[in-house]
Amino acid sequence: MIEALKNIGFIVTERLERKELSPDFLNRYSNLPADYQEFLQRFQIITNESDNVWFNSIEDFNGETDSGFRWNEFELMGLEALADDRESCDMIRLFWDNHIPILMSVKGEYQYLCIDLSPENYGKISYGIEPEFEESAEFVCDNFNHLLKILSYNETENMLTYFK
Repeated sequence: MIEALKNIGFIVTERLERKELSPDFLNRYSNLPADYQEFLQRFQIITNESDNVWFNSIEDFNGETDSGFRWNEFELMGLEALADDRESCDMIRLFWDNHIPILMSVKGEYQYLCIDLSPENYGKISYGIEPEFEESAEFVCDNFNHLLKILSYNETENMLTYFK
């Protein structure tokens, strides 16, 4: 699938050796789908040419990049905006504890694709957009491999156009 992403214009720096996710990250996201974990081992960077759409990498999740935009930026933005509202902050944390952001876009509006890790929707892919990142989440497809196939099609009439 890395080749398919290259074919639609993504710039890829492939991973040369295995890298582990940090214990802190795995403590929060202990049930990542196997296909997604395998995908993470294949690259260090995947971004579009304008560098405004990218897949979060192991280095992002481990806090080892110098990017000004952290892998959990949308969660942090919500928590900051609603810092005085404990109930809303708890709901934001609960959402992100069950949804790992995998593909980010700042091409126009802030948007993300995530994997749902909740027992009832495990592995399904959702899409969200600012300003209500959590409340805007909507179903995209059943699993990560299906998402990669959809992205590799060169369709221009769906929400995934913002992720190319």
